Amino acid sequence: MNVFLLRRVFQAIPTLFGISLLSFLLMLATPGDPITTITFKPSSDPGAAQQLRRQLGLDQPPLVQYIYWLVGNDWAQIDVDGDGQWDINGTRHGVLRGDLGQSIALKRPVWDAIAERVPNTLLLGIPVLLVSYLIGVLVGVAAALNHGGLIDQFSRILSVVGSAIPIFWLGLLLILLFSVRLDWLPMGGMRDITKKDVTFNLLESLPYMIMPVMVLSLSNIAVISRYARIQVLEVLSQDYVRTAHSKGLSNTRVNTWHVARNALIPIVTLLGGAIGFLLGGAVIVEQVFSWPGLGQLTISAVSQRDYPLIMGSVLISGVMYIFGLLITDLLYGLVDPRIRFG
Repeated sequence: MNVFLLRRVFQAIPTLFGISLLSFLLMLATPGDPITTITFKPSSDPGAAQQLRRQLGLDQPPLVQYIYWLVGNDWAQIDVDGDGQWDINGTRHGVLRGDLGQSIALKRPVWDAIAERVPNTLLLGIPVLLVSYLIGVLVGVAAALNHGGLIDQFSRILSVVGSAIPIFWLGLLLILLFSVRLDWLPMGGMRDITKKDVTFNLLESLPYMIMPVMVLSLSNIAVISRYARIQVLEVLSQDYVRTAHSKGLSNTRVNTWHVARNALIPIVTLLGGAIGFLLGGAVIVEQVFSWPGLGQLTISAVSQRDYPLIMGSVLISGVMYIFGLLITDLLYGLVDPRIRFG
């Protein structure tokens, strides 16, 4: 087990480097740079913008900028807004040194900004995974056991609708229905901003979580239910299932211990993809519902061309996705006795 974990961790390192390099190149390909979005008072020196660009390292070739991001660089003190106060101090930083640098727009460490938002994203992601697997598996198994019936037809419609509806469009529809028309649920946010108490309260956040969780869960339910249905139908046609029926075992026992138990093993492999979908879908959903998570932070960083914050958010998202894949491998080995970790 330990050897397997170490091997997978070492295999993830080139993947993370590839993700960061691709994101860096895409970021440089977009028009504009942080200088065009930073608000500062121009001095009498006509080269103030160029000096700021040089201090931020944006005057260097792309490869040099990427190396600076990895291993660090001696940055001069930078007065971003021209108020006479140093906004970014001259400290050595780099990802390989455990430092993601300073956010240009927020004027604070990238680690601190991300650490505040990741728990909020997980607060949506974990319930989404639980709801998706619970409902998706139940619908898929019930559809397969009632093949050709009403439940089966419902599951097919659900899989098509859930996969076809755009996330942002469904979110807007739910806001119009439950917030504007019926006034049952809050329109967005994570808590009541009129209250002075900023301490996190799960019970207070539950009404704000309902619509985002519903939107993110629908697509996952569609995929999981369809996959569960296919797997159960395949297991039902196996010889050992017919043998169990011939021995006089009840349908409930056969369906529980022989069909569902074996059919649901491959569904564990969907966990890694579900986590990847959550990270991608959270960017849209958090923006639609004004949920203060990592996705909303990334959108804000992109709009402000905050390169350190963009790269840090992408890297942390990549780590979370790879961690989800690792959990999938471990769970697959636990639920399937035929798998042995060498």
